[in-house]
Amino acid sequence: PSRGEMDDPVDGDVWDDFGQKVDLTARLREILLNYPEGTSILKELVQNADDAGARTVKVCLDERSHGTDTLAYEGLAQFQGPSLLVFNDSTFKESDFESISRIGDSVKRTQVGKTGRFGVGFNSVYHLTDMPSFVSGRHAVFFDPHCAFLANVTAANPGKRVDFVANDVFSRHPDQWAPFVAFGCDVRGEFAGTMFRFPLRTEAQAGRSKLSKAHYTPESVRALLLAFASEKTLDMLYLKNVETVEVLEWGPGDEAPRVMARSSLRVGDAVEASEIRRNRSAFSRASAACAEGVAGEPP
Repeated sequence: PSRGEMDDPVDGDVWDDFGQKVDLTARLREILLNYPEGTSILKELVQNADDAGARTVKVCLDERSHGTDTLAYEGLAQFQGPSLLVFNDSTFKESDFESISRIGDSVKRTQVGKTGRFGVGFNSVYHLTDMPSFVSGRHAVFFDPHCAFLANVTAANPGKRVDFVANDVFSRHPDQWAPFVAFGCDVRGEFAGTMFRFPLRTEAQAGRSKLSKAHYTPESVRALLLAFASEKTLDMLYLKNVETVEVLEWGPGDEAPRVMARSSLRVGDAVEASEIRRNRSAFSRASAACAEGVAGEPP
């Protein structure tokens, strides 16, 4: 048919939407097979923070449960229980939002010296949760790969993003945002950092999940954090920006989390700190270039 015939509105009425589609939950299950459970999940998040230029990372087991009376969406009530919080003192750029929304096609893959793989490695968090979320700058993001818990989400856009400063969401749905009031974030003004929240998958949720049948309790996550705490000092040798990593626990009824473990580089005065940071950055770039060279060699 000619172009004119294809554009004919009468003829167009017989055309139904059709095309190849990706089952997001099936794709995420494949990724989880290649990214084992355990401390590697936390290491991915630390690496991503390092890529963003963060100096400080805080990993916190939050055992609190929050109210469900004033939520943005009723389907989110089941995610108001214990969670893992991961804070860093960098802020998302628009390219970071783009990168984290991609599955297996991270923008960071093309940038020499950046070890994180936001589009792939970040998705290891689905070992822990069915509903990852985060706040950064003035935006909050919720991912819903099941397209089951947020309103008006589709396989093409399985999540929500909101400017919480411009829209004053805290006043309208205080219970929804209470879990994010931590580490300097008040969900009212712009937040000079990034905080991820991963509600722990319960046994009941695991029975329905299309992502993973694994469930986590505060006790199992505490064991995970203790294992991570024993490894993180050595891991910091391979980072170029992060200088402090804290592991914390926030008990029910506590006003603030307590520090369980802490690793920090001793950078001395400003001159020494500048030199150490320059050397770490150079080492990271050289390591990345070497890895790329090895990967590019023919078998």
